[in-house]
Amino acid sequence: MASGEEFQAELVSYDESRNEVVLKFNDVEDHQYTFEDFSMIDQAWLVEWIEFEEQLKLQLEEIGGDFEHLITSGSYPTELFVYYPSAASTSIEPLPAIILFHPGGKAARYCMRHMEAAEATGLILIACGDFRNTDDDFEKESAMLARFREIFPQILERIPLDPNKVFMGGTSGGAWKAFHYSAWVKHPWAGIYSNAGWLGGSQYYHLPYPAGMRVAIVNGNQDNDSNHEVEPDSKLLDKAGNKIAVIMFEGGHQVLPVHTQIKAFNWMLNIEDFQEL
Repeated sequence: MASGEEFQAELVSYDESRNEVVLKFNDVEDHQYTFEDFSMIDQAWLVEWIEFEEQLKLQLEEIGGDFEHLITSGSYPTELFVYYPSAASTSIEPLPAIILFHPGGKAARYCMRHMEAAEATGLILIACGDFRNTDDDFEKESAMLARFREIFPQILERIPLDPNKVFMGGTSGGAWKAFHYSAWVKHPWAGIYSNAGWLGGSQYYHLPYPAGMRVAIVNGNQDNDSNHEVEPDSKLLDKAGNKIAVIMFEGGHQVLPVHTQIKAFNWMLNIEDFQEL
């Protein structure tokens, strides 16, 4: 806060015209503030949030579905940005879901970039805030693993998904985390969505990667560094008992286009068949 006070709470709403910010504490109690009550950093976040909400509203009007912003409890309060495709309101059975990690921590916008593909394939998106690249910093990575171990049970409890069809994925270092968490966090993982990602080199080849996953490796044709790791990573994951599909799109080290996202999601969901490795 501008006063120097520090605390964590969920942002419920920001009405710019009324200069009203509402925060929720412990999932129960709401408190009202003004824009000026916040520090310069959080003021900048509020401005970003307004822009995000406007873009989100337009996108939801165009493609359908619902969006939810949650914050977990415990030692590592974490923002979750959740998109429910239209099928969630009509399906009798719970839908499959994918937990997403962005290498720069931009979870909200990363969720938005996958919403159209999720709507087309009936997949719930759960983009996790606070996770980002650390350049293999052991202490930071250990803290993030502890964070994931804490929030994952809450994801299963709070989001109506099919627990037997939970995928993980991300771009670049986000995929790196998804691969490692599949080995370190016990669950019947359905698969991994690896966009411009890799296992992280030979130092991570010994991890106990689970079997039975559908792993979509989706890289730009000019992403030389990521593509260099495709063959050794695929062989290791195949040997562990997983199915691998390598999908290419025209581009470099970047988020893939929507039509390629749909192709990857459909393969992971075992809806679309094409040549596997």
